[in-house]
Amino acid sequence: MTVTASRIFEFLDQHSTCSIERYEIHSSVFSTLRKSIRAIITRLCEGNEGDPNVDADTLRTLLSEWLTVPISFNGSLLESVSALGDPRAVEMKWGRDVRTAYDLAYRASNAIQSEENPARIQIREIIRRLRKDGQRWRIYCHRRAAPHFESIFLDEPLPLDSFLHSVRDYREVEPFDVLIKVGPLRSRGWGSAPDALLSAPRFGTLAQVVWSGCADEDDFGYDPVGAGVSNGAGSVSTKPGTQAGVSAVVSWQRNVIQVGNIAADAPASADLDELAFFSQLNRGSEIRHATLVQIDAENGILYPPHSQVATFDPAPTTEEPIGYRIPGETLTDGMFVMVPILGEADLGGLHSGDGHYSRIWKERLREKRKYAPNDLIRRLQDGGIQLNYLAHRVQQWCRPASSVIHAPQTRHHFEILIKVLGIDHDETSTSRALRRPWWEYAWNEIARSRGEAIQTGMQEHEIVYEELFGILNEILPLVQSSGANREFFQLEIPTNKPLQGVVRFYKIRSTEEGFLVPDTMIKVICDLDTIEQWRV
Repeated sequence: MTVTASRIFEFLDQHSTCSIERYEIHSSVFSTLRKSIRAIITRLCEGNEGDPNVDADTLRTLLSEWLTVPISFNGSLLESVSALGDPRAVEMKWGRDVRTAYDLAYRASNAIQSEENPARIQIREIIRRLRKDGQRWRIYCHRRAAPHFESIFLDEPLPLDSFLHSVRDYREVEPFDVLIKVGPLRSRGWGSAPDALLSAPRFGTLAQVVWSGCADEDDFGYDPVGAGVSNGAGSVSTKPGTQAGVSAVVSWQRNVIQVGNIAADAPASADLDELAFFSQLNRGSEIRHATLVQIDAENGILYPPHSQVATFDPAPTTEEPIGYRIPGETLTDGMFVMVPILGEADLGGLHSGDGHYSRIWKERLREKRKYAPNDLIRRLQDGGIQLNYLAHRVQQWCRPASSVIHAPQTRHHFEILIKVLGIDHDETSTSRALRRPWWEYAWNEIARSRGEAIQTGMQEHEIVYEELFGILNEILPLVQSSGANREFFQLEIPTNKPLQGVVRFYKIRSTEEGFLVPDTMIKVICDLDTIEQWRV
């Protein structure tokens, strides 16, 4: 339940001045790793003339996560660097400069395993102190970051209500003493948080754990209403030395605490702000801003800003259950995204189900993974699939279908997979209908399961959706009963209607801005591991 306004005003009356305790973390070996990875990313982007690059995006994702999530300094860092290939192959593919940076990154990622992440140490100290003092505290982070925090306290588990993951969570929480946040204050992208943390605080102190060099957004928490009635006196922005009217009600006091070791030959400010740097990289003309709509624990859909999305609102008080809504504005958690699969839609059941082609390639993949896993991974990498944690990805592709057919995210990677598996049309087949490669028929099957209907052009016409909305309103009681207490369901369009097929309904877990996405990945179901690489 949302906290009452009177409770909020009472809290603000008692906390006219709040504080930010900013713990700036330094680590000379981690600085070397950051610098080396950044050099590789820059060189890959330059060498590719600004076009999207899988290897650069993977490294960019990893470094962004390291800076905003309390990861463990373990073998996964070395594995991430090694995923580029052996040193000689790196030099042959990208040149001597990348090889030099690669060697530095490799040594740093190997050396860093001998120490605990100082950000984790600081978080542990903060929470233990708060527990000892009996203070009320919360952690603001992305849902997928929560396990990293939990792993810090294996011997003293965190309470179930320790985390806030969204604006809605923040709006509904009772006022408390201390909010813990890892990473700079940014309104979108990696480590993003709502501006309301500063413009409408529900806490007295923000304990912010930040790696050196990572700056807050200049205007984070800026309140135009407050700026209009205040001259800024008594209010401070999150950026040192900048005065701004953050709030007409609350003023902020800031204390910066340096933590960790600083290289003797480098000033404290030597580290670059990679998060700001990455957001400015030229990522190609086919990249656009997008909002993520998460539909389950593993998948989401990316929409351009201000998209009109076909949706179903199950709330009994809504005036228009079926209609268009805008992600992040009128489309909110708990509603359903509708994905119509028209025409060739003999799908049956309440999930995608492995189709004719997917049964064949998944069975072959499971067999290869069981009897020759190392050879399989090597051949996939040699074929051109340079994905981080490829063995884990292959394991995911072997899984039975749920709401989608689990498979490589891109058409090119799927083509490589099928070629490595050695699957093609039966040589004895005399059917003249099989004129295209086998993998293309299998890919179309996957595409339909993700909402990428073959007849996309037809579906984009407004008249089709008007017809669809009319049909669903006629069977609205069935839609409402089917969606009760369910995360996913699908309904077949009645046979006597002008449209034929099924409509899938995916319940929205959360929406999040701050992504730069290739055009080809817009408006399709995509796994969250892949989506993470496009945060800005």
